[in-house]
Amino acid sequence: FFSSRRRHTRSGRVTGVQTCALPIFTYDEKGRVAFDFFRNGKLDTHIVLSVTGDHNVSNALSAIATAELLGLSMDTIQKGLLSFSGTDRRFEYKGTIDDVTIVDDYAHHPTEIKATLKAAKHYPHRKLWCVFQPHTYTRTKAFFQEFAEALSHADHVILADIYAARETDTLGVSSEALSDAIRSLGTDSHYFPSFAEIETFLKENWNAGDLVLTMGAGDVVKIGEDLLK
Repeated sequence: FFSSRRRHTRSGRVTGVQTCALPIFTYDEKGRVAFDFFRNGKLDTHIVLSVTGDHNVSNALSAIATAELLGLSMDTIQKGLLSFSGTDRRFEYKGTIDDVTIVDDYAHHPTEIKATLKAAKHYPHRKLWCVFQPHTYTRTKAFFQEFAEALSHADHVILADIYAARETDTLGVSSEALSDAIRSLGTDSHYFPSFAEIETFLKENWNAGDLVLTMGAGDVVKIGEDLLK
C-alpha cells in the first residue's frame, strides 16, 4: 500500500501516527482517483481527488500528513485536495478535436513515463496514442531499453526526434532506433522527423474516442497545440 508517516507533538510528547490508503482505488468517468484513508489501521474518511494516477494518492497522503502537522482540520484538507486540479504539463488537458482528447505531460524519464501511462489507462479513452520526444542524447542512450519498455505500455507510440537541448554529440542513438526497439516488444510504433508529419499521421489514423498524450521535456507540447488550432 501507499503510506505516509508523520510526527507531531501532543501534551509535550512526540508520537508517531501511521496513515495509509489501501491499494483499492476508484476512478470516475473523468479518470479522477478516490481512496479510503486509514489512521492507525482504522478507516478515517474517504478522499476524492481532482487528478488521476495512483502516484497522486501517495502525493495526497504526504499533503495530508503535512497539513495535519500544521493544524488543519480534515474537512479543510479534503476541500484543499479536491480543489487541486494539477499543474502545467502534468497530465494537462489541452482540448478535444474530432472527439479525440489531447493531453500533455512533462514526463521524460522511464519511471515518470510508466507512471503517466498507467494513469492514462484510467482516463476514458478507446486507444492511447503516446507522442514522445526523448530529451537529450545522453539520457536516451543511458536508459534506452528502459524507455522502450516504459513506452510499450501505450497502444500506439509515435517518436519525434530527440530534443538535443545543449548537446551536439548524438552518441549513435536516435528516435528511429528507439521506435524499432518498442516495435520489437510488440507495440505499434512509428518515427517521423518533423512535427508536421506526426500531426498528419495522427489525423489520418486516430479514431473518435482516442486519447493522444504528448510527452517530453522539450517542445513536443506544440504538436497538440497545433492540432487544436
